[in-house]
Parts: sequence; C-alpha cells; structure tokens
Amino acid sequence: MGLEEELKSLLEDSFHDELVERLSHSVDFGFVPELVWSGIKINIVPDYVAYPRSVEDIINVVRLGLKYKIPIVPYGRGTNRYGNAIPADGGILLDFSKMTNVTIDESNKMAIVEPGATWKLVDIYAQQKGLQLRTFPSSYDSTVGGGIAGDALGIGSYEYGFISDNVSFVEMVNPKGDLVRLEGKDLALVCGAEGTTGIIAKAGLKLRNFSPTEAMVISFDNLDQMMHAVGEFYREVIPAWHVQVRGPYISTYMAEKYKAPFEPQKWNMVILYPSPRSPLVEPKIYKIAQSYGGKVFEGEWTGWWSFNHGVAAALRTQGLLIHQHGLIHYTRLLDLLKNLEKSIGKLGELSPDGGFDVDIALERREVLLVNAFTQISVSPVDKKILYDLAKNTLMMDEFVKVNGSLLSIGIFAHKYAKNRLSSMGKTFSDLGVDRYEVIRKYKEETDPNEIFNPGKLFDPKNRAKAILEIPRRQQEALNFRFAIGFVKRLSPGGEVEGFKHVRRYLEDFADYSLMCIDCSMCVTVCPQYRLIPQWPYASKGMFDFVRGAIAYYELNGSIDIPDSVIAEISGCHKCGLCDGVCPARIPISTLLIKLNSLVAKKLPEEPTVELSIFSDPELASVNDPNSQFVLWVGKNTVSNPAVAITALKILKKMGLKVKVVGTSADSGFLDYISGNGNRFLEKMKQNLDTVNNSLEIITITPEDYRTFSTAYKDYSKLAGAEVFFEVVPLELRLLKSILIDGSNENINLHVACFSSEYSDEVIKRLSEKGFRVKKIEGCSGAILEKSLGKRADLMARAIGERYGKVVTLCPLAAAKFRSVGINAVTLIEFLAEKLGIQSAQYQVVSFQLDENSKEYIKKELIASILSSLNSQVNLIADTASFSTSGVDEYKKIIEPIIVQVVDNIGKTIASKLSGSIRQKSSQSSIDKAIVLAEYLKEISNTLSTIELDKVMQPFTSLLKSRVTEEYDENVVISAIIQLLRDNTEKLKTIIATEISKTLG
Repeated sequence: MGLEEELKSLLEDSFHDELVERLSHSVDFGFVPELVWSGIKINIVPDYVAYPRSVEDIINVVRLGLKYKIPIVPYGRGTNRYGNAIPADGGILLDFSKMTNVTIDESNKMAIVEPGATWKLVDIYAQQKGLQLRTFPSSYDSTVGGGIAGDALGIGSYEYGFISDNVSFVEMVNPKGDLVRLEGKDLALVCGAEGTTGIIAKAGLKLRNFSPTEAMVISFDNLDQMMHAVGEFYREVIPAWHVQVRGPYISTYMAEKYKAPFEPQKWNMVILYPSPRSPLVEPKIYKIAQSYGGKVFEGEWTGWWSFNHGVAAALRTQGLLIHQHGLIHYTRLLDLLKNLEKSIGKLGELSPDGGFDVDIALERREVLLVNAFTQISVSPVDKKILYDLAKNTLMMDEFVKVNGSLLSIGIFAHKYAKNRLSSMGKTFSDLGVDRYEVIRKYKEETDPNEIFNPGKLFDPKNRAKAILEIPRRQQEALNFRFAIGFVKRLSPGGEVEGFKHVRRYLEDFADYSLMCIDCSMCVTVCPQYRLIPQWPYASKGMFDFVRGAIAYYELNGSIDIPDSVIAEISGCHKCGLCDGVCPARIPISTLLIKLNSLVAKKLPEEPTVELSIFSDPELASVNDPNSQFVLWVGKNTVSNPAVAITALKILKKMGLKVKVVGTSADSGFLDYISGNGNRFLEKMKQNLDTVNNSLEIITITPEDYRTFSTAYKDYSKLAGAEVFFEVVPLELRLLKSILIDGSNENINLHVACFSSEYSDEVIKRLSEKGFRVKKIEGCSGAILEKSLGKRADLMARAIGERYGKVVTLCPLAAAKFRSVGINAVTLIEFLAEKLGIQSAQYQVVSFQLDENSKEYIKKELIASILSSLNSQVNLIADTASFSTSGVDEYKKIIEPIIVQVVDNIGKTIASKLSGSIRQKSSQSSIDKAIVLAEYLKEISNTLSTIELDKVMQPFTSLLKSRVTEEYDENVVISAIIQLLRDNTEKLKTIIATEISKTLG
C-alpha cells in the first residue's frame, strides 16, 4: 500500500487528489502564481488535499508525511500575501475547513479554538457569553491557525499588541508526529513560524469583557499634522482600543465610492474605544485635534471597508495593486515615506504610472504596521508583469532600510527573516527570547528533511529550491530600478499562454477571477460551504482554481479542464449572498450561471418518455383538455413521477380539473440556461400551441416554473407570440386553497435553486398555517450535474446528516436525496399526507449500466483516442515545426488531421460497443433504444470527465521520438486537446449514428 492508498484509507471522503481540489489550493492573496507565470518554476500545486477532522487525523497525516518524506502544508483561508499557505514543492496540503470548533471558557476569559475557525466566528461565540476578542487580524474572515502562524498585528493592537500577546497556549503536532502543548516562552516555536515547525491543532485565545465600541475620526490636512498626532498617542498613552490612519488617496476613494466616514483629500485617523472609556478618550482626542489642526467627527467601524482587505478591494477596482506591509518604529515613519517617494512616486497619488498611499495601524509598543499600496500598469496576465512586481521589492527594501521589517516572510524574503522574528518580534524580545534562533535551531534539529511547509521563512536546502530564483529576480529588478519603464518597453508583452488556454475553457469567468482579492468574505456567508466545507465549493476557491490552472499550465506545458470540473466549481445554489458581500463587486452568481451553461449546453438531449401517470382510472377525471388551467408535469419529473400522481390525487380531492401535460413535454429549461436560443424557441412555439388560451400554468418543478415565468416572457417577442398566462407553483396553489393545522410542527424546507423566487411566499403561508419552518439552501445538482462531479451527492448527504428529514420544493432534489439514503419528500407529498392522501409509489422501468460496464467504456474510449492519434503521429510530427507560430495558427494546420482522428475514434468505439448493447438488451429484455441511450449518456459523461492531457502522455512520448525539427511541444499538445474538445459533439454524433446503423 502506497501513500495515496494510505491517505484514502485514513481520511475517506476527506482525502482528494482531483484536479479541482488541487488547483483551488494553489493561490493566496499574494502574487506567487504571477511569478510562476513569469517563468519561476515553483511547484505551487499540491499533490493531495486533506481535510482533517480531528487532532488524530492531523497526527496520522503527519506520520504518513514523515514516512514517505513528502511535504505537508497547512492551509486556513489563503488570505495572506506571501505564499505561506500554498506549496512550494507540491506535497500534502492540510485544509482546516472541517476543524472549526470553538469553546468559550468564561471563567478564564479564554476561547479554545480549532485552527480552521475564523476570527469572526470566535468573536461571535465570545459575544454570546459577554466577551469578545482582544485583537484579531484585519482579515476578520481569516483563520485562527493562520493568524497565529503569521503572528500579525490587527484590529485592537494599539491596546493588546501582536496576536502572540493574546495567545494562552497552542497545541501543535511536532516534526516527530507527537502532540505537544506550548505556553509562555515556548510559544516562540509556533507564533510567527509560518507552519515550518509543526501543525497547529488547537489554541487558547485571551478574551476581554464585551463592550460597545465607539468610533471617532480626526481628519488632518497634511502629513506633518498626522505625524504629530501619532506621536501624541504614544506620549499621552490614550486608552483607546485601536488606532488606524488612512492616507489621502485611500480616504478619498473610499469616501466617494463606498460612503466611508472619511474626509476626502485628508489624512483620516480612526480611533476605536469601548463606550465606558468615552470620558477618558474623547477629551484627549479633541485636544490632539485642536493642537495639530485636525477636525473631529463621529465615525463608525462596522463596514467591510474598516478592515485591511476592504482597502485593498476598494483600490483594486482602479487596477491591480501591489501591496506590501511592514513594521517600523513610529519615529521612522517619515523616513520611510520619503524614501518610498523617491522609489515609486508621490505619496497620496495612486496611478499605474506611479505614486502610492498608505494605511497605518498603531501597536501599543510604538510599532506601526504600515500598509503601502501602489498600482501596476499592465494586466496581471501580461508577460511584462515581472517588471511591475519589482515595485514590491523596492518597498520591501525601504522597510528594512529604516530598521523595520516585513510583516511576514513566506517564500519571498528569507533574508529578512531574522529582522522580522527578532528585531520586530516584540513579544519575545521582551521575554529575552531570540525567536529567530529558537525557530531556526528547532527546524534544523527536528525537521532535516524539510517536511513542514518547506520554502517558507528559511532558505531551503533539499527541496522547494525553485524559490531561490526569487531573490535573483528581486536583485535583477533592483538593478533596473531606474529603468523599469525602459526594460518593459523592450520586453515582449501580451497574455501568458496559460491564461489564453484556460480562458478557452472558462470564458468571462477567467477574467473576473483575476479581480478576486482573496478576502474570504464570500466563504463566510456561503450556505453551501457551511454544508460542504471544501474549497472548490466556495466562491474564493472557484476563483483560485483559475489562477491555479494558469500556473499548472505554465509548470506542465498543458492542462485539460473537463466539463466535470466546470460542473464542480459552478454547481452552487446561486443564492447571491456572495454578491452582496464581495468588496471587489464581482457578479459572482451571474458568472456561475454562465459557467453552468457551458456544461448544460453539452449535456446530451435525452429522449422524452411518456409515463402513464393515470394508473388510477379515477385520476383521469382530473384531466380536462378544455380547461384553461394547465398542470405542467413535464420531462423533469421522469426521475420522480410519483409526485405528479400525488398532485393529481390532491387536485381530485379539491375538485379541480386541469389540462394535464405529461412527462414527454419539455419546457426547454436546459436550452434556456445553456443559451441554445434557437432550440429553445422551437420548443417554446410548440408548447405555446399546447397551452394556447390558458389562463394559468401550474408547475411541479422549479425548473419549469423559472422557464415559463421568466424565459417565455423574455423570448415572447422573438417567438412572435404574446404570453398572457400566469405561472404558479403547485405548492403555492395548494397552500392558498387547503385548510390544515401545522400545530407547531417543524419543517426543514429545502429551497432548490430555481424555487428561490417563490420560496419566501411558501414559507410565509406555511407559517400562517402553524408550521415552524427552517429554510435550507443548497443546490442538489440533480439537473446540471447528472453524473458529472461529486457536489450533488456531497450536498445531499450533508443536508441529510444535518437535518434528518427534509421537505423539498424540488421533485428532482427529492429523488437525489433518496438516492443517497436521505429521508426526503417533496412539499407536495408532505401536504398530501396532511390531507390524508397516501403518496404514490411509482417505479420507473429503466436501464442502468453497472460499474464494470462504465469502466469498460472508459477504457475503450481512452484506448481508441490513443490508437487514433498514434495512427496519425507521423503526419503530426511532420507539421510540428509550424508549432512555433502559436496555438491558434497551429490548430488551423492540423484541424483536418484531428477531424480524421475523431472520425476514427467514433467508428472504433461504435464497433466495440454495438455487441455489448445488443447483449445487454437481450439479457434485460429492454428495448435496444433505451440501452443505447444509456450507453451514449455514459460516453458523454466519460468524455466530460477524462483529462486529455494525462490520456495523451504516451502519445506525447511517441511524438517526441518522431519529430526531427525544432518544435514547441506545449503548443502541439494544447492544439490537439483543444481540437478534440471542440469536436466532442461531433464525436458523440458519429458514435450514435454508427451504433444505430449496426443495431438496425
């Protein structure tokens, strides 16, 4: 048994080696991926991703890492900007999303916290007990484990200092795989060690009594006034909790664009303090303002803009930022600012051509955390980006010149590690501890194989050595200090190949992903992430995937992103909560709907089936072809037709007659959401003839409701028809008409994606009838995912485990829940039960392929792809010299070859599978057409899940041996993969046509 097998056995569903998991964990707030795109081959993509659920899991994974000598990297939320939480040499990445427990020890004023809990979550738990955090990083939605590992400053540091000043103990899994408890001076081994000395498993955080927080702002006209005010805060020892200074450009932009309580064009000092201290703090604030020409007004601090990531988000809307933060003594601030002006332009002016602005937090021991922001002048995916990133190196250097340090080291600035850990490590220097030496010696003695987060904090000796290229590039940038603009003009620009390649798969989604600032606010509000705490299922993880995919391409020369991966990262509920909190104002849910459509348009058109829903002859009386009220059953109920029969029973009991449209009818939902406008219009015109003169269409599925209520009205002019009917979900129709007493019964109501428009009305009416309703959001993925991806099964199980019995507004979701063993009914069936109507039991006669058959299809498909490519290898080799012209040009040259390859694959697969289809049909006594449809569906699924770049590796080796001219291997392979993907639909058609011919 190897490492992969042992990890699977140990962690089960919490172990992942899929591309989507690995790529979504290869990015943080910084620009490490951009360095990879620029040619520094840092292996930032983990080999495996593990989600430990307990201390025991951490210990066991660490021991496996030690056994196999593979790196282990701890990951919280990826909000740091120095590469601390992403690999520098692959390995196992530990994501702590499933270790978020918080316990409040009221008597000792302490929170006992697992590493994956966010500071915001801890604060919420503490406030419920009359306590609150003393200090926390400005990235409020980051994790406790990450904050301790980085030993940052943050909100509250004016009173309470560094994070390490506020930690009582840390339990850490050390490099021997043992759990140890660190307190007092021993905390120097973990606070600021950036995960290089062990893995944090639990921590105790000191808390303070809760008190309402007041906020005042002093605005100053100039830098000199602000500098005097900062000095006065230290001389007077004003009992504030937090003091922050916003520079003039930042203040202006945030006041005008986000209504932040700042005076534009001024230096704005925000002072936060507990309400009971108002008599002590406010007179001193007014005195400082009066002494140095400031203006005092009331502020607030509850908006997202209050935090550091809020500033970064606001400024990034003007262009991509370079952001460096460091620590200096307050008396050296003026020197720092003057030096930065010489290096990067005027203070308080921010543009791609130069200038910078600052954001400053005061720490209680006369240390300032200075955040310096400047902009870049090219796109983040431009090949010239490296020269703009030189500004970051310049800023690093200026902090150290004034005897300061960087806030964090990560993989960027090892030569500054001693300065950061010792000179500016106030907590431990006050205790007489040389933190740098303590960590360095411990690391050398206990982790000689550099298993723990290699490449961070210290120069690597054995692994992750690619990062040693960074200092060389930094020095090169400094050498060009006064000629960066000149060098950029001489250097070739344009988008990096990785971005162009990835964009072909993900379209606009790739562009917007580059705007994400990794603040994790979207993660905090995401209801689906709370149910499935895995990174690809959070908006940040979806965007991180894009940057990881670009890096993967630059590292490996090719990448294929199957439809199953796109389904995984885009199959969320589309509730829109992430849109509401995103500081960068990215239209996340709209982008995910568009991304969904890329998958939906490729789903095979399944044959319609007319099921007999009038199995009870008495139900036929409900159907009145002349009724102006239509009950639209539709094809989406085929997976759960029992709900339609139950609906008919309810309507019969109510004495209602409707025109019933059966299961062979297709509203056109998939065509609508996938943008297949022409096909949708054809179905719409046909359906309008069916429902002609109807006053009301009653729908059973949310998908049909959305299509009739929205799409038909949107497309009515194109169809040349007016839509007069009303569209009403059956649940609402029933709740308006029936009399039942809820008697305070609890309902866990699952609100499916496309039922969100009417779910509040449903909940309101259920509540009025006496039910106590808990709203559960989360897409079951029943329509879009089919067998693509794992999200649907994970979501269904998570909802079932958390809520027990589920009542859902979606018949497809009910079927999905039941398929994984969850007790679920539709609301229609639930209401029927209250009316004394027994829900129908209905078995659909269908055919399903067993796992062996599915594996056989996959094996034959891969074999035929390789065989067909190999048959054309000499011709492809003969054209390879043209690859130096780029992917797009080379595609034009080899397209006829790949068309022939696709034709050969189709005919080969058809001949291989025809006999199996005939045999399966005979054995199961099911019509060959049904068996064929299942085979074609599985072929489609297989094509949607295989990674062609991996499948083609044997062909790549063969091609190398045949090419005699100089060629670009990456271009050749990328072109072939793209052409194969472009011809997927043609391949499916060839297979279907050839098999149909054979079967007669």
